[in-house]
Order: sequence, then C-alpha cells, then structure tokens
Amino acid sequence: MTSVLRQEASRFVFRRVTVNSEGNGKDSPALAAILRDEIAHGGPITCARFMEVALYHPELGYYERDHKTVGQRGDFYTSVSVSELFGQMLAFQFAEWLEEIANRQLPIANLQIVEAGAHDGQLAEDVLHWLQMRRPDLFARLEYWILDPSPRRQLWQRDRLNKFAPRVRWFANWGEIHQVGGVTGVIFANELLDAFPVHRLAWSVAEQQWFEWGVKTAGERFIWTRLPQLSANVAALREPAVALNNRYGELRERAWANLAPVLPDGFVLERTPRAELWWETAAQSLRIGKLLTLDYGHNLNETINPTRPTGTLRAYRNHQLVTDILADPGEQDITAHVNFAGVTLAGERAKLATIELIEQSRFLTRVAQRTMRRPASFGEWTSEQARQFQTLTHPDHLGRSFSVLLQQRA
Repeated sequence: MTSVLRQEASRFVFRRVTVNSEGNGKDSPALAAILRDEIAHGGPITCARFMEVALYHPELGYYERDHKTVGQRGDFYTSVSVSELFGQMLAFQFAEWLEEIANRQLPIANLQIVEAGAHDGQLAEDVLHWLQMRRPDLFARLEYWILDPSPRRQLWQRDRLNKFAPRVRWFANWGEIHQVGGVTGVIFANELLDAFPVHRLAWSVAEQQWFEWGVKTAGERFIWTRLPQLSANVAALREPAVALNNRYGELRERAWANLAPVLPDGFVLERTPRAELWWETAAQSLRIGKLLTLDYGHNLNETINPTRPTGTLRAYRNHQLVTDILADPGEQDITAHVNFAGVTLAGERAKLATIELIEQSRFLTRVAQRTMRRPASFGEWTSEQARQFQTLTHPDHLGRSFSVLLQQRA
C-alpha cells in the first residue's frame, strides 16, 4: 500500500509561471504558452500530460479558473446542477448504509462520508442539509470529509459549507486519510473519474500493434502526433483481457488479443492508469463500508467497441461539443468515458467486493421507491421533484449517460 500511496500523493508537475490570474478564463494564452514551452524543451507530450496542464494547472487550469463551469451558465450540466434532489436521494441512501454499520455494534466513535472532488461544495451542502434536517441522530455522529488537492477549490467549498464547519474536514490526498486511520462509512465520487487525464492509444493494422497519440505544436496550434513509443505506465496495459472475477466471467472471451486484429486501422482507445490507481488507493483507504462512483463510462461489454473508432475523448464549451479538443487549453472541459472494467478490477485488487454496475436511472429509481415507502423519513414528493427526477433518470437526459459502480468492504 505504501508504494501506491506514494504514487497517488505525487502531484502534477508544472513549470513555474508568474501570471496575474483572477480565475476568470482570460489567461488561456498564458496556459497555451506553458504547453508550447514544455513541448519546445522536451518534444511532443502525451494526451494525459496535455489534459493535466489544461485542466489542473494550479493557477490557470480549467477546473481552477472559475467555479461556475457547471449548470446553465457553464459549459455542461451535471446531476447536481439539476436540483438538490440528487443530493437528497444520495443522503437517504448513505443514511441506510451508515445505519447498517452502526447497527453492527462495532467499536466506532464516528462514521465518515468522504466526497472526492467536491468542486464548489454544492453536492456536499445538499447531502449535509438533508442529513441535518431529516437524520439529526446520524448527523450528530457523522464526519463529512472532502478530498480535494486544490487550495482554490477548497476555498470555494469552505465558503459554501461554513455553516457545517464542525462536521467537515478537508484532505489533499489519500495518504492523509490513511494517516488518520482510513474510512468507516461511505466514499463516493460524482463525475470525477471521467476528468482524469487519459492516454490515447491507436491500433495499427499494418504493424499489428498499438501506438500512442501525443501532442505537438504547429505554429500556434496544437495537433496530434504519433509518439515513438508507448508511455511506460500504459505499456503494461496494452494486452489485457477484459478479465474480471467470476461474476463477469463471460467477458473473459473478449480478450484484447483476440479483438485487436479485427479492429479498423487507427481505432482509438483511451487508457487511464491514474484513475485505476486512484480507485485502488481509495479502496485501500476504506476500512468498512461502501465505495461508489457515478459517472460517464463504458459498461463491462464496451471496453473495446468498434462502433467508436475515434474513442470517447471529447471537449465541451457552452454546452456544445467542441470539434478541436486541443484548442484553447484551459477554456473548455475535456473528458473521456470511464473504463469501468479497469476500475472494477482496481477495487477488487484491494479486496473489495463488487456489488453492482448499473445505469444511474436504475440506481436512483430504487432509491426513490424506498423514499416513497418511508415518507416520514424522506418527506412527501412534490410535483417539482417528480419533474427533476425525470431529468435525472430519463434516457434522453441523464439517465442513460451515467453509470453507478458500487463496491464494498464488509
């Protein structure tokens, strides 16, 4: 575990730059200059490195520049931006899981909910407010931990969550959580793993092997270029079967080696070794309880899907799909589908049991059904909540786009 924590705790490395950053999105030329300088000094960079700088640069990155990137005035919608109902339903489900632990009469003083990647703190506020109002008994023994390495985002979160200050604690990495004894309760992430930097691999029919797309400059533009060799951290991933435990044993026949030769020339596949490492480290930090993520992603039958020959890497700006993923770094969101097969395996390597991987619509529908059987606990549903629920679960909205992976340590 120590080596994993050491790797996970290492931060993205950036060239030091002096800028006057107000977080208002006006500094993308400086961010582009940082990338051009790095390429000029060291040659083409991986797609993962481009995403690291474009999204997470501590002064100019997309997720650092403005906390209003989500919702009607932002670049994309999330379940959180629909309404507080999403957080209320999660809080209801978390309360059930925490009750299960509390009823086991274990020598536990407090229970934890850990939210990884809390952005501006809106979801945390929705969850905490529901628990405070509806489950004060549980709220009294609850610690809400937020895992976020960004000092700027932590400031946004502290400002919003000030009224819950005694119950909220911040951590920069899993190593810090491990030092305080780990987590007894629930660890969850909402739309986090799809923003991890990805490596872009492509299949060469002529060579019968995978190569990696990187990024170089052409004048003022950034363009794709073939790298001379695979990055070290993805080279070991290029031959995996979609090998899962017996629960998903039917996927063993869809081995990478068997599928690759029939793929079209140039077929693109994203790999995210950092996301899988992150998930494994999260799993190792869970003493007892549930590990949950809600995100865009491949289901277990779509890890290699010939109907997506160009991969799933996308950029969004003002709710519109952007054609040029490499344009205007820092000014648009960049995301790729989560490889749930790899993430599931990562949790199982840490000895977690996989409970389910299902569509968000099914997960939330089951929660909704239980809330309706317990109106005294959740409250009566309003017509407005019913409309919001449709947005969260309907296939034409968010229901089909998102999946839920749930694992546990009993």
